[in-house]
Amino acid sequence: MRLTLLSLIYFQKTAEMQHLTRAAKALHISQPSLSHTIKMLEKELGVPLFQRVGRNIILTKYGEILWGHTNRIMRELKHAQKEMEDAKEAQDLTVTISIFAASMIIPAFLTEFRREHPDIRFEIIQQRDQKELQHHPQVDLYLSSSINPVDDDYSATLLKEHIMIAMPDTHPMAQKASVHLEDFEKSDFISLQQGVALRNITDYYCQIAGFVPHVILESDSPVTVREFIRAGLGVSFAPSITWHGVGGDHVALVPISTPNCQRYIGLSWNKNVPLSPPAEKLRDYFIKNFGNFAKKYAGVEE
Repeated sequence: MRLTLLSLIYFQKTAEMQHLTRAAKALHISQPSLSHTIKMLEKELGVPLFQRVGRNIILTKYGEILWGHTNRIMRELKHAQKEMEDAKEAQDLTVTISIFAASMIIPAFLTEFRREHPDIRFEIIQQRDQKELQHHPQVDLYLSSSINPVDDDYSATLLKEHIMIAMPDTHPMAQKASVHLEDFEKSDFISLQQGVALRNITDYYCQIAGFVPHVILESDSPVTVREFIRAGLGVSFAPSITWHGVGGDHVALVPISTPNCQRYIGLSWNKNVPLSPPAEKLRDYFIKNFGNFAKKYAGVEE
């Protein structure tokens, strides 16, 4: 017989109760089975663990040593079990969100959601390969953008917004009510990195306008793009609602009259992996509230 957790449990209970019959009853096993386990344990260790005193049994000096170690082992196992239970509870309450759009307003939106659901936690994944993460089993919800709305059993369109031109307020066209995209064919553009959905969308609209944008700087941060514009280094595309904070402070946002530049913010989830209850709550909250929240947050109406 090898030293096993079960044999230690039997030993610990026998040592606590100092009586084989009562210990066997507490363990819900027969007394002969318990006696056999204790004898095999003593044989394995090569020392006596108990000695009989009247009708009871008490620990020998070897038994005292094993009992001390056994109690520490059992405490550690309880601590490990508690840590694993806590980790599982935290995981069960965590929603993983992959964000490829509207990152500037998501913190405020999730803060509003947690007012109603304070126990739910979030794991946010940003600016990684969208194809790599699409329908990844460890990601619950995907927030992305596209030229066309997408609504089916596993996705929902949350918001439509126009795409504007952001430029320094000293730019000759900064005071115009609207502009034609083709007028910026010779401009220097500050853009998001290639492969990002918004960059793909704006490159498409430039193609419709008959030119390829002359990109002088690339960044994955709307805030950084704004600082480059404010410094007078070039112009950029800016979604009118989710990037509304880019405007102001020496940066002008001007609508594009032709072509009609717009994008749709959508939410999707994995059709092959059922959503957890917290993920379902967040999905439904997105669908119900995101559009109005985004407009209110930006202080604009479309």
